[in-house]
Amino acid sequence: MIGGQLGLPYFYFYDANAHGPSRALQNVDLRTARHYNRVVARFFLLVASLAVALVSTAEVRAQSGWQKEWEATLAAAEREGQIDIAGPPGDSFRKAIVDGFTKAYPKIKAELFGGSGGNKVARILRERQAGVFGWDLYISGPTSALAGFKPVGAFEPLKPALILPEVKEDKNWVGGFDSGWADIEKKLFYVFGGTLAGDNIYANRDLVSADQIKSARDLLEPRWRGKIVIQDPRIEGKGLTDILVMSLAYGEDFVRRLLSEQKLTVTHDRRQLVEWMVRGQYPIAIGLNEYVLVLFQGKGAGQNIGAVVDPKTAVYWASGSSGIGLFNRAPHPNAAKIYINWLLSRHGQIEWVKTLTNSRRVDVPPSEPKSAMKPGRVYHNVQAEDMIPQRRRIQQLAEEQLR
Repeated sequence: MIGGQLGLPYFYFYDANAHGPSRALQNVDLRTARHYNRVVARFFLLVASLAVALVSTAEVRAQSGWQKEWEATLAAAEREGQIDIAGPPGDSFRKAIVDGFTKAYPKIKAELFGGSGGNKVARILRERQAGVFGWDLYISGPTSALAGFKPVGAFEPLKPALILPEVKEDKNWVGGFDSGWADIEKKLFYVFGGTLAGDNIYANRDLVSADQIKSARDLLEPRWRGKIVIQDPRIEGKGLTDILVMSLAYGEDFVRRLLSEQKLTVTHDRRQLVEWMVRGQYPIAIGLNEYVLVLFQGKGAGQNIGAVVDPKTAVYWASGSSGIGLFNRAPHPNAAKIYINWLLSRHGQIEWVKTLTNSRRVDVPPSEPKSAMKPGRVYHNVQAEDMIPQRRRIQQLAEEQLR
């Protein structure tokens, strides 16, 4: 008879006078089988070790590849010694954009030109038309940036500038990395932060109880006629964004009625709007700038002014000033790359949220938890390029109704 281990034969002979194989002849080739087993085991161990070594080598090569690029870019950036940024106004943004970066990279001086989107775009376009290319980066909301700079080809594709692996990993961003692109082609302007747009109505709770206004629909009640102030929705700004969100949630007819029937007081002045709310002159506001409100509340005023969170508008988000684009013909291209990677890194976003704007990075605690986007949910950026036609439509509607 023939038996064996692992398919190898060994022989034993049947003894007619016994009840089993002869002990003398049993397992004649057992030692050969055991030797074979050891050889096979060593072979598979060797193959596994080689596989691990190959994977490790690939990882080391990939790691050393981006590290070498980073070190070379950083050295070149330090030789350039400066970066020029057009960005949002205000001390909090200056501290985040300038101070946070220079603390991390002291050999690179950061200069910031802060101002409103419209003013910055107009100035930079005039300079570029005159052959002056003095700016490296544009940090602001995507609407004015894409409307102004994309048609003239002023932006360089951003993705080739991303060197650090962490800034491109989907797991680090709400909705994955690519959901942050604001331009249709997903390559020119990246949005790294923002807040849910459910806070488009603010109320002074000393004058308006929580059950009186629960959603935008309640604003159409006759008792609120003449008691609502709004930042001018005919121009770019939070007033336009908030009215746009209401149009998406409740339709254009709702917006038409709100603007035409409720005798809204319109202002361009963000500080004036908040001051009127604090003084109780107007109990309800649309387009209120929370950064200005925080300044008042920091001095003890307006403590009972807060957002009316409308569940129907909470699926939309506004990026505010949390977007970045890279100008072509930038005077400091290497410093610009270092800055972009720093800003999109965890360390950079920790500095950014000090402006009271939430980050899309899931590993950065939000500065405003109530308006933070939640991982795993789908949101729509109302300041993205594909929303520009609807924004223009709402501006036109506001022009017609606020005469």
